[in-house]
Amino acid sequence: MSPRGRAGLLALVLAGTAGATGCSPAGQTAPSALPSVTPSTPEQFSAVIDQFRDGYATGTLVFQLENRSAAAEKAVRAELVDDRFDEGTVWNGDADLSPGQPISLPAVASPPRCGHTDDGVPSVRVRLADGETRLVRAEDPHAVLQRIHSEGCFSASVAASVSLHFGDTLGDGTRPGTAVLSLVAEEPRSSPSAAPVTLVSVSNTTLLDEDTADPWPREVILDPTAPPVRLAIRPARCDPHAVAEDKVGTLIPLTLRVRGSTGTVKVAAAPALRAQIYAFVARACGWSTAG
Repeated sequence: MSPRGRAGLLALVLAGTAGATGCSPAGQTAPSALPSVTPSTPEQFSAVIDQFRDGYATGTLVFQLENRSAAAEKAVRAELVDDRFDEGTVWNGDADLSPGQPISLPAVASPPRCGHTDDGVPSVRVRLADGETRLVRAEDPHAVLQRIHSEGCFSASVAASVSLHFGDTLGDGTRPGTAVLSLVAEEPRSSPSAAPVTLVSVSNTTLLDEDTADPWPREVILDPTAPPVRLAIRPARCDPHAVAEDKVGTLIPLTLRVRGSTGTVKVAAAPALRAQIYAFVARACGWSTAG
C-alpha cells in the first residue's frame, strides 16, 4: 500500500474519537481471563469518564478517579468495562491515589461494538499496586462514550467504502489570504463496499473558515477515481493564541452520507500539512513571525 494510503487510514478520525479504528460485529465478544475483582463501595473510589479537547484527534478519553477513603493507594492499571466497546481501553502506569485528590488517566478508546445501541453501564476496573482490583461504577456526565460509540460506528461504515485524507501540500487560493486543502478519496485497504459516500457539507474550525468567494462543495460523491475535492480556506480569526493553543483547528469536520445515514467524520491534517496551515495563517494575518 502506498504511503499516501497509509496516511489516509491514519487521518480518518472521529469527533472526540477518531480513536475508534474498527467496529466489531454485533454480539461478538472476545474471551479473556480476567482477575477476580472486588466491587468498590461508593465511599472508596469514584470514577468519571471524560474527554479533553486535545484527545479528540486521537480518540483519547480520560478516567477521572478519586480516592474517597482515608488511606492512600497507588493505581497501576485502569480499564474501561463497557459492552459497547471491545476490550482494550486501558491506561497503564503508576499513579498515586491520594485521598480527596482526583487524577486523570488517559486511555485511547478501543473499537466500538456496533451491535450495541443502548446507553451502556460503564465501569472502570482499577488494579492497585498491592495486586487488588476494584470495579468502580463510572459516571459519564457529558455522554462521551455514547458519542464516541456513535461516531466510531459511522466512521467504520464510511471507511468500508472509502479512505479519506488530505493531500500533503497546501495549495494557493484564488486571492490573497486564502489557500486550498485537497481532500483525497482512495479505495479502502480492505475489500471496498459498493455503497457510495457523499460529502454533504464541510464545517469550519476554530482556526479555519470557508473562503466565501470560493464556497466549499456540497453534495459531492467521494469517488476514488475522481480528482481530489478542493476546499478553499481562510483564517477563522487572526489571534496568535488560536495557533499557539490550537488542538482541533486542523481537524476538519465533514458531514457525510452513506447507506442512508448521515453523520460527521473528522479528517486530521498530517503533521507536515498542519505546520503549513499554521504558517499560512500567520502569513495571511500579517504576523512578523510568519515562517
